[in-house]
Amino acid sequence: MARAERLYKYTDREMSWTKAIVLGTIIWIVGIVLLAQIPSLIIYYADQYVGEIIDFTTKLPLVNDEGLNTTQIRIIRDLVANGVQMGLLVAMLIGAYIWQERKRKRTGGKGIQDVAKGYMPGK
Repeated sequence: MARAERLYKYTDREMSWTKAIVLGTIIWIVGIVLLAQIPSLIIYYADQYVGEIIDFTTKLPLVNDEGLNTTQIRIIRDLVANGVQMGLLVAMLIGAYIWQERKRKRTGGKGIQDVAKGYMPGK
């Protein structure tokens, strides 16, 4: 547990503007690679192997003997690429939420507060 505590000691410190900008830039680059480059590679490679995909689909049940046509392959290709993209986005958002909630509990933060209190009558 000492290893985790050393990590928390480092990550729970207040961050300078410089570190925040560098970390934000790194997260942005990783986000671009995951959310743009990976789906683009899926589309690229699916377009390179259309013939092989058609041959593969001839062996699938509930598909006619000629296999899928190119329009159907493009639809499936886009569904897979968008599914991967959305899956990665949701995983990144859930990861950020879990990370922040654990940090809030470790550091004793209060969570969401009513920011309008004192500014609106009746609050």
